[in-house]
Amino acid sequence: MATSLASSISDLLSPVLADEDIELVDVEYQVDVQVLKILIHKPGGISAEDCQQVSRIASPILDVHDLIPRRYTLEVASPGLNRPLITEADFRRNLGQKVEIEVSNTTGDFAGFSGTLNRVCDGKIFLALVSGKTVQIAIAEIAQAQIQLMW
Repeated sequence: MATSLASSISDLLSPVLADEDIELVDVEYQVDVQVLKILIHKPGGISAEDCQQVSRIASPILDVHDLIPRRYTLEVASPGLNRPLITEADFRRNLGQKVEIEVSNTTGDFAGFSGTLNRVCDGKIFLALVSGKTVQIAIAEIAQAQIQLMW
């Protein structure tokens, strides 16, 4: 999905959902199957009722603004246990957690990091590696990030 479409949807829905103490985490649009997926977070967890409530709130707003010209299915869900960390708020909520980060650079190469998330400041995260070294990574350069699940 184009970044501008995701940003437009986020700009429309985030303030309305914030009034309900729900954070819009991510917006995904699967063109091939015409599915708009909205991922949400709420302190204490997301229930099925929360997803239904967000769907009832979001549907008329999206219909009025007609950002997606075709028929589509709206899905509202929690990002789940192995959720991606996307926003600065996601990283802040997970301070002290072990995370896996994949960073892309300007040449299109990827570098992987694994360590403990120990600080978030001004659009950057600070990751303590096992070696004892701390690396600073701009959130905008993170291609993928998630908590390391310990089983």
